[in-house]
Amino acid sequence: MANDKVDKDEGKKQSNGTRLQKESGMKTSSSSGALLSNILIVLLSFAAGILSPHVATLFRGKSSIVERSLMSVSSSSPSFSCTEETLSQFLHDVPVPGLHVVCWEENKLTFYKNARVGTATSSVPAPQLSSWNNLRSQLVQHLGLRSADSLHQPWATYTPVGERSRTEVDPDDAPIDPLRGMFLLFQGGQWIWPGVRKGFRREIQLNSNRNATLETISIHPLVLSVQGFLGLEECALIQKTAAPSLQYSGVTLMDQDHGRPASDFRTSQTTFLTSWAHPFLKEIEERTASLVRVPASHQEDVQVLRYGHGEKYDSHHDYFNPALYQNDPGTQQLIAYGLKNRMITVFWYLSDVAAGGETSFPSFDKGHVRPPYQCEEGSGALLVKPQVGKVIIFYSQTPDGAMDEDSLHGACPVKEGIKWAANKWVWNLPLGYDSG
Repeated sequence: MANDKVDKDEGKKQSNGTRLQKESGMKTSSSSGALLSNILIVLLSFAAGILSPHVATLFRGKSSIVERSLMSVSSSSPSFSCTEETLSQFLHDVPVPGLHVVCWEENKLTFYKNARVGTATSSVPAPQLSSWNNLRSQLVQHLGLRSADSLHQPWATYTPVGERSRTEVDPDDAPIDPLRGMFLLFQGGQWIWPGVRKGFRREIQLNSNRNATLETISIHPLVLSVQGFLGLEECALIQKTAAPSLQYSGVTLMDQDHGRPASDFRTSQTTFLTSWAHPFLKEIEERTASLVRVPASHQEDVQVLRYGHGEKYDSHHDYFNPALYQNDPGTQQLIAYGLKNRMITVFWYLSDVAAGGETSFPSFDKGHVRPPYQCEEGSGALLVKPQVGKVIIFYSQTPDGAMDEDSLHGACPVKEGIKWAANKWVWNLPLGYDSG
């Protein structure tokens, strides 16, 4: 099994002076220390002969990780009433570990642990809620929350539309008015759209004055179909821009696969496009951040893919499992030894495909479809057919911050036509460089 080699090279540029301090997961080094670390990484990369072509992005200005990782909500933001209708948009028939729904009405807190229907428990705080320290204690007590450590970032609360409000490590006297009414808590610290059930649809507003519709097509793994995100002209422009720089895809090999050729796993062509070189992508990056409710500073550059006849990518995970890269110090540094990883894949289909080319999820509904059957209709795998302008979101991590093994996926061989696609990988923490 393997991940994209280009992705590992991207990791070379992402490792820099804004390294997380293990005790809180939210601190950064001084600007001078960051610059020194960046220079050291560049020199080491030259020495190893693996310098990323985009390494210049390391030297762009950076704000702190705290600033760049928050989509914060102001004290004047509206509260959300905890009505039956609102609850129905977030509660699930099955438990969702790490996602909790909380209702705060007057002095009463009602907890829906693991966002499951029928799990409501109530508490009347004493003394009355008056500070973040007070409310935080109630949340920890009733939801059994884990504290941040070297492998887990702080948990965080969000409004029902994905605006971040409070985190575990906020000051004791931080304002709590935005939490009145209903809010969601994610043990993993980052927003994930609740799937609710297959076929569930929700309309959301994007920052580009357009609406998008999300539809849940799978709970395990969580896969959402998106309508209204990309235009046909944008699909054609991305293809045209990427075509001159396409090269056959490489892979980053796991310890067990060293020495095998990339073509054993993957036969597509690939290129990365930066928004600083192609400004039209900047607006799409911001639109992507609005779509997933995670800041653009968490995104890798756009990866564009072209699959010709018979070309494919075997089933794989987009995250990097630390246990499978123990002999790869570069990957270990990239993922901060387990704290930092890919969390979301936003996948864009840029063309129709006459036959084949589906995205296959062989662990759909907790199944285990084995090769070579994962691309066959009726096998039990979820098959998403390419269609120009279609977008899907799938999550490599669960709301509790764990790697989701069910997110295994692959690209089925193209049987007729050409498949163009692109994706944005979104991490659970900022990458430490500015793509734009």
